[in-house]
Amino acid sequence: MRILLDDGNQICLGTGIGKYSQHLYDSIKALGENIELVQQTQKHNRVWGRIKYLVTINGRKYQKKITQKYDVVIYTNYAIPFRKNRKTKYVATIHDMASFYHPYTLPILYRIYNKWMIINTIKNADKIFTVSNSTKEEINKTFPKATDVVVVYPGLYEGIEPMEAYEMYANKVIKDIDNYPYFLFVGTIEKRKNVGFVIDAFIQLKRMCEKAKDSKLVLAGRPGFGYDSFVKKVEQSEYSGDILFTGYISEQDCNRLYNHAQAFIFPTRYEGFGSTQLECMKCHLPIILSDIPTNREVSRNYGLFFGLDDLESLVQQMSIIVEQKYNFNKKRMLADEYLLEFDWNKASKEYMSELKSMVGY
Repeated sequence: MRILLDDGNQICLGTGIGKYSQHLYDSIKALGENIELVQQTQKHNRVWGRIKYLVTINGRKYQKKITQKYDVVIYTNYAIPFRKNRKTKYVATIHDMASFYHPYTLPILYRIYNKWMIINTIKNADKIFTVSNSTKEEINKTFPKATDVVVVYPGLYEGIEPMEAYEMYANKVIKDIDNYPYFLFVGTIEKRKNVGFVIDAFIQLKRMCEKAKDSKLVLAGRPGFGYDSFVKKVEQSEYSGDILFTGYISEQDCNRLYNHAQAFIFPTRYEGFGSTQLECMKCHLPIILSDIPTNREVSRNYGLFFGLDDLESLVQQMSIIVEQKYNFNKKRMLADEYLLEFDWNKASKEYMSELKSMVGY
């Protein structure tokens, strides 16, 4: 069986979908399967990049190549061509349904684009993969006639792991952070991730808990939709010096933060999977996270959960950390147990089993 994996412009951007695409390709290749990778290059801003990508995958040259060379094409970034040839099977990954269930968290142009792509994919794909049972339920609820939706959990991405030796931080904003206890958030600083809620909780924690007087909050990641409002909120607070926006950070800096933080806060209002949870388990880092279906599915009893709109419950969970009431031994054992289910070798075998069944191998 000849397979092509099309990353949909994501590997070059270093996004979560880009990591998913690269690891899926590498793990299927490691099985000895005949798979090739086409990386679409991003030479424009994201809007024009998406338009260029759609033009490319719907062009005659691209379609002729697929017809002549491949039995299956895997599209890992929601979109597939509007028309397909009869000789090739088209499969796609739908990572989440945010544009349908939480559209206000997305820029309007991307929201329209994403909905349009998902509708086309549901209509035309021969098989649809998704990354959690929660997302599968949303797909089936939104598209009752959708058939052949398969859940395959991603594995743990490389890069975040326990460390014994540490180099100096490259990012100047956090060069002295190891001298303080700190809560950590890593990801795009955007409304969808509910970052403003974390800022509010941290400020309240500082006001009410004496043991948190030295604590800081590190918000590590690129600016996203709503970033300026978060910066303004911090600047207007009395604890502006204790809340750090790092901007982009290197993988090495990120790994070190995971190994030194008091806890990771994962406040997202919506998530298709949330690989951050696996990274916290790998480092035995406490994780405080929003009580949404996907987070319950992945973190289970490892996480400390808070209600989405319940600021007090988030503050209470943060207090458990600063007051040293967290049961590290119990949580470490749970993390090691859960991580066995999230393995790329396992995921690639499940993926290939579905593809071979579909093609008739």
